[in-house]
Formats: sequence, structure tokens, C-alpha cells
Amino acid sequence: MLKKYQKYRRKSFLFFCVILICSAYLWLVDAIPDTISILQGEEVALAEGLPVTTKLETTDGTITSSGNINGSSYEVSCRLFGIIPVKCVTVHIVKETQVIPCGTPFGIYIHTDGVLVVDISDIVQNGITVESPAAHILKSGDYITAVNGTTVSEKEELQQAVAESGGEVLCLSVMRDGESLECELRPALNDTGNYQLGIWVRDDLAGIGTLTYVEAAGRFGALGHGITDVDVEHLVSMQSATAYQAQILSIIRGEKGSPGELVGQIYYNHANEIGEITKNTKNGIFGRLEGLPDVLQEASAMEIGFKQEIETGPAQILVTLEDTRQLYDITITDVDLNPQESNKGIAFQVTDDTLIEKTGGIIQGMSGAPILQNGKVIGAVTHVFVDNPTKGYGIFIETMLEQGSSE
Repeated sequence: MLKKYQKYRRKSFLFFCVILICSAYLWLVDAIPDTISILQGEEVALAEGLPVTTKLETTDGTITSSGNINGSSYEVSCRLFGIIPVKCVTVHIVKETQVIPCGTPFGIYIHTDGVLVVDISDIVQNGITVESPAAHILKSGDYITAVNGTTVSEKEELQQAVAESGGEVLCLSVMRDGESLECELRPALNDTGNYQLGIWVRDDLAGIGTLTYVEAAGRFGALGHGITDVDVEHLVSMQSATAYQAQILSIIRGEKGSPGELVGQIYYNHANEIGEITKNTKNGIFGRLEGLPDVLQEASAMEIGFKQEIETGPAQILVTLEDTRQLYDITITDVDLNPQESNKGIAFQVTDDTLIEKTGGIIQGMSGAPILQNGKVIGAVTHVFVDNPTKGYGIFIETMLEQGSSE
């Protein structure tokens, strides 16, 4: 009996050790970044305080010298106790970058790349509701780009083609999830005497967001997340988009379970255009400004901080409320170097009583507000906790800059 008990204890101990090692391994995989950016000549401890050794390697396995130049990259092999491979970290050598942190509201107008199908709708014939001609053929999020070979970019053009069809089959060119397809639909005559495809459509969107940064060359980044259509919940495909000056008129304070909002006014005329929006991505919208908004004329550039420099603890966000750019205090509660969602790498809580009194915390329209720490721009506000508007997420500024500069 004693031998069986000792054997059981040994097995249990070995099982515990295996679980412990596996847990430590998985924790280290997450704790060490997949990629890292450093300045030329800079040294960074990837696994400081961890039982991990690092070895500099290029992709072909050779040791590099210390003379890496801006724009180059290499890999660092990380091993637990110098034995067990953990991961290879890609290191990018970058130049020192400065941006103007903005935190200013601006107007956004987007013309979609084709006519966006928002929803499928039944129609009424002879007093009876019948299934839409588009049912099981089109779906929400599709972009209709041509009818019978003729390009359509506005919903009025699509409506005219349907009205003039006489009930004949129409050949539609459609973009779905980035892929083109052709489909045929026969418009149905409804009780008002009009031909319909049985779809709700849209060809533009407008709203207010927050500028995050502007580079010296006029390139800008904003929001920290993409623009999605509220009905189809997909990134909007843009044909063209324009940035305008905007003015905040009122603030709807955020409460638990009810997100607040910055209510503003946009003057859609040439005199108020400030630039062109060229990219709509999951990590923000990007483009080029023709000139700085009025409130940024005296703003100064700041150095950016990389994700490995970010610390839990005090930080600030730069927000414009009531026509005044002002820093408000937050506390960074967690830094995820390998976030599953690229725009949720920074977790924070608003601690500034003045901001909480005015807005309740983070509200709609503040996405893109720069996050500053230790005199550097480190990220931008992207999300808010619906059940607690004082808590939110942010994206690393280097992630936005990388997305903005890529073609």
C-alpha cells in the first residue's frame, strides 16, 4: 500500500511539474512581444526579469553585428532557461519619430465605393407582402458597382436603372468581402406602380471623430479603429472621403449601459475642407491634411513612445471639449504586448474628476484621442466599457503609424 502511495505521489508531482512548465511557457509566449521597434543604436531588454535568454539572429540563422541601420530588421531567438525555444521576436530598426498630438474633433464624409446594400426588404404586391427579389442573392454588406455593365456609384443611379428596367432581368456587378461577382435580379412591381429590387441602400456616411496625430509631411491618423456602417458592421469601402473642420456643440454624458456622445456640427463646404482621407482600416483612418485645423496652429510635435516603454500607472489623454484642448488624467492598468485585437493593447481608467464630471468618462466621438506618458505620444483611445464609461482601451501609436505609412 505504501509503495502504491509513493508511486502515486511521484506521478502527481511530475504531473504538477509538467503543468507548471507548460503554464510558464504559455505565459512567456504572451509576455514577450512578437514584434518590437527600437531606435538605431538602442538596446532593449526583451525578457528583463524573466528566465529567458536571447540570441540575435537573422532569418538565415547568422549572428548580426551591432551596426544595424534604419529600416533593417532581424530576429531574436528567446529560450526558456537557455534551452526551451519560446519564440522568435522580429526587431525593426526605426528612426526617431515625432508627431503633433491632436485630440481635436473633425468631420468625416465618405462616399462608398459602389452602392452599399444595407438590408433586404420584402415588398408589397396586390396587398400581400412577398419575398424580396434580392433574397438569397444579395446580402447586407454587398457593394453594387454596375448594372448591365454601366457603373453606378450613387443610389439614384441604381434607382433609375431599376425604374427603367420594365421588369426585365438586370445583371448586377457586386463586390462582396473584397471579391467580385455577377448576379441576376428581376425587379418586382409593387403596389405603388414602381419597380423594386427589395433592398435598402446607402452611398455615403458622415460623422465626427478625433484626430490622433499629424506628421510633418501632413499625413494624419485618427480614431484608432475603422469606420464601419452601423447596419452591416463591416469596414466601409471608400471611393472618396474628405476631412472637414468640426465644432462640438454639446456633450451627452456617458452612463453605465448608455454610452455618451460628442454632438457636433460639420460645415460641408470647400472652405472647411482640411484634407483627404485615403485609408479606412481596422487600426484607424489615415490621409493627408492640406493644413492644420485652427486649434492646432500653435501645437508642438512630440516624440512617440514604443509599446515596450509603456508603464502601468499615470498617463494622460488629450481631448478637445468646448473648443479647448486639454490634458486629462488616466491610469494605465494593463499593457498587452500581443493583443488579440490590435487596437486594444492598452487598458486604462479615467481618474480625472473634471473629465468624469463633463463626460462621465470616454464617450463616442473621443476615439482617437492621443494617450501621453512620460512626455511621449504612446497611443490613442479606441474603445469604452459599456458597463463602466471610465474604463477603456487604446491602440499603440506605433501600430497606427505603421498602418498609416503602409501602402
